[in-house]
Amino acid sequence: MEEWNYLDERRLERSYDSRVCVSCVHFAHGVDSHCRTLVACRLHRGQLQQGDHLTRRCEHWKWATEAAIA
Repeated sequence: MEEWNYLDERRLERSYDSRVCVSCVHFAHGVDSHCRTLVACRLHRGQLQQGDHLTRRCEHWKWATEAAIA
């Protein structure tokens, strides 16, 4: 994840409910070599700006039970 670029902010839309990146099956997190938290989207292979994972989502948002059914 550390080598991934940041996602273009136009790819994410504002969300006013629980359908945000952090609740998406594609969401990932980790730490870099300096112990800083990284948040990212595995589907888009890109890092998210800090805080975007709590307020934004893309058109491919999917919850874990939806992924299991599909």
